[in-house]
Amino acid sequence: MKFLNFDKVLCIGAHPDDVEYGMVGSMCKFTDTQFDVLILSEGGDFDESTGKSRQMECRNIWDIIPNVSGSFIGIKHVVNHAEDEWVNILETGNYILDSYDCIFTLPNEDSHFEHRVVNNMTPALVRHKKIGIISYRTPSSLDTWIPNFYVEIDLDEKIKYLKMFESQLYKPYFSEKSIKSFHSNYQCSKKNMEYVELFRIEGIYSK
Repeated sequence: MKFLNFDKVLCIGAHPDDVEYGMVGSMCKFTDTQFDVLILSEGGDFDESTGKSRQMECRNIWDIIPNVSGSFIGIKHVVNHAEDEWVNILETGNYILDSYDCIFTLPNEDSHFEHRVVNNMTPALVRHKKIGIISYRTPSSLDTWIPNFYVEIDLDEKIKYLKMFESQLYKPYFSEKSIKSFHSNYQCSKKNMEYVELFRIEGIYSK
């Protein structure tokens, strides 16, 4: 099964665990779609857990899921570059953007400023290309971010992967109670969908 009939998508995260927290359940579900993860930094600005250990936690997950691969830009913090510099890095690097059907990006309505940087640069990456944009929900997404696409997931499987982020388990949003709350949606529960990942389709194009 494919995610919205996509063959190959690029999932951009500002920090290690952004993409996995937001959509690893969908990655496991849509096994016929190739998910390439690109993480821009080693961790958040002022985050004491920044470093190689967080990168390894991501790699441990990527190595397990057959249709997922990933890479890191290697920058210490997203704020080390302005938005236009990030666009130039991605357009001139070894990232063949034309090979992707869609880019998954972080929300603009988000309390984390580095998430907003990623969202703001994404439209520039696809400005001349028939590549869709979908934003995925994060623990710091604001209530003003409104999803329009819902994917029912196996939450037990996802929790197994999230527990692999040992450097982050002390954070409140990594508690099992918070994880279950994050994946609960009242409108979906009325449709007998117990746990879901939330997305907003910003625009997709048929090739």
